[in-house]
Amino acid sequence: MKSLLALLCLTTSAFAGQAVVYVSESVEKRIAVWSLDESTGELTRQGEIALPGAPGSLALSPDQRHLYASVRSAKQFATLDIDAKTGALSNPTFADAGFNAAYVFADKTGRWLLAASYSEGVVGLSAIQNGRVTGMPVVTLETGKKAHCIQTDPANRFAFVPHVGELNKVEQLRFDAQAGTLTRNTPPHLPGGAGEGPRHMQFHPNGKWAYFVNEQGKSVTLCDYDAGKGTLQARQSVPTVPEDWRDKGSCADIHVSADGCFVYASNRGHDSLAVFSVNAENGTLTAHGQTPTEKTPRSFCLVPGDGFVVSAGEGSHRLIVFRRDAATGALTPLKTYDCGKGPAWVMSVKLN
Repeated sequence: MKSLLALLCLTTSAFAGQAVVYVSESVEKRIAVWSLDESTGELTRQGEIALPGAPGSLALSPDQRHLYASVRSAKQFATLDIDAKTGALSNPTFADAGFNAAYVFADKTGRWLLAASYSEGVVGLSAIQNGRVTGMPVVTLETGKKAHCIQTDPANRFAFVPHVGELNKVEQLRFDAQAGTLTRNTPPHLPGGAGEGPRHMQFHPNGKWAYFVNEQGKSVTLCDYDAGKGTLQARQSVPTVPEDWRDKGSCADIHVSADGCFVYASNRGHDSLAVFSVNAENGTLTAHGQTPTEKTPRSFCLVPGDGFVVSAGEGSHRLIVFRRDAATGALTPLKTYDCGKGPAWVMSVKLN
């Protein structure tokens, strides 16, 4: 019988120099490894690695040598080595999280893994030593139920935690990477708009703006960011779906193109990716409609270089690849691929 942690062999074709896509196949309790041919957009499944529970959120170490995964059903954090030439995953080790983490995020020093728990309503800070998450979290801070994401700001001095549902807020925290602490900022949170429910977030490359996708509100909110105080101020909210869909479905994920010109958000139920252009002067968004995806697009990613987008259909157990137009932001569907059941996260890295 194969060991639970056995790495299935990669095919003999190497894909150094190509983009690699990792997919958390939660029902199958494994992370799949795919290569993406950037001349054609073709995905090829290269292998997979089994885990002791259902994987969810993934994060990459700053040096791209390790992949971190929330093993949600086991309340653990997994650390996996990334082969620099092939992208293959190996040598899994596990650390107790103490909670079911909906989101993990590696800080910019590579010394800390931040995590947010939807079910327990806490955030945690775990030490990373020699690239690996070790021990129990050194900080566990209660922020309230349905904490769905945690990210640091570009300067790595503050952290933010969107909460969907009744709390409808973004918690604002101080983060000290030297001391290894997370403490409440003043004010402690930014209220969400009426019925919005901020779920995931991304900073604009210029560090002056942050964008939140709102689960209940089916919208994206632009916030101005005060980097000195570590505080956010909402300025604009734009729907992600047509008017006749405002009372149906829910939003899930959000990403900003590397050039800062476009924002993308996923719509579950409507099963689409919403496209927005960004005003370079003030960060405001202009909607450019929706592109159909696979069923229930919980997670998607822009492949480094931003020439392609890969979206995971949690409801169809399929991946879809889009070619992205850098000038217009438009997405053109190329091909769909069967994957394991319940793809909960998709992330891409470009091998050096």
